[in-house]
Amino acid sequence: MRSLVIIEDEPDIAALLACCFEAEGFRVTTVENGRAGVRTVVERHPQLVLLDLLLPETNGWEVVRSLKNSLTAHDIPIIVLSGVGSVEERIKLLEAGIDDFIVKPFSVKEVIARARAVLRRAEWRPGTLGGRGASDDDGYDSYRG
Repeated sequence: MRSLVIIEDEPDIAALLACCFEAEGFRVTTVENGRAGVRTVVERHPQLVLLDLLLPETNGWEVVRSLKNSLTAHDIPIIVLSGVGSVEERIKLLEAGIDDFIVKPFSVKEVIARARAVLRRAEWRPGTLGGRGASDDDGYDSYRG
């Protein structure tokens, strides 16, 4: 079963996303602030994070920095869901390591489709998520299906 952490401070949005992802077979944990979000992701090591930018305690930018600098969580894909952010900010977030950015308001079907696409790409990245890609001793990456 796929696992997902949703870091979102708006209860209605978090509940809607959780319900829809659970219906798609995901095991979902919701967290309402950035500090608890980082701790939860590091402890549970989910396969995907959905992250709002405007969060209490620690904002989404700091969550991205913390997770990408973590020895145990740096490889976990992150999709940012936010109603704020210029094109320049979205580009900076992508360069900082997020895997996708979805502007609020959003279609839940699109969020699920993008999450599945990010997870497919993560499975093929060598050495990530215990996915299918792995690095051999000879230094060449190979598929292990």
